[in-house]
Amino acid sequence: MKKEQAETSIEKKVQNFETQFKKSTTQLLILHLLSKREMYAYEFISETLKLTDNVYKMPLLYHIMNKLESDGFIEKSRREISENNRVRVYYRITERGIHYLNEITGAYSRLSQSVSSILFGEESNP
Repeated sequence: MKKEQAETSIEKKVQNFETQFKKSTTQLLILHLLSKREMYAYEFISETLKLTDNVYKMPLLYHIMNKLESDGFIEKSRREISENNRVRVYYRITERGIHYLNEITGAYSRLSQSVSSILFGEESNP
């Protein structure tokens, strides 16, 4: 019984680790995708799932989108997409967002190289 509880506890901790990792990288991924083209919310989810073989599902998407918009990193626009007035909200990255993306991409690269160096003995290429 204790072994099963310990395994369940480890599984939950791994899930928590993955959740925290996703939370800390979601802004980076959203801004990166928007640097390629304008997108609507569902496209972020489907594109990320496609690019990661269904491994990376974005958490708390609208909360993060609202935060990025309030920080001036993205803008949204409404577009009519059908004859019956169906509207879809598209997002695009701003110049300020591009600058922020460049900064956090650099930070992510430095941090991930440092962690890889420790875990796998890989030499960092500054």
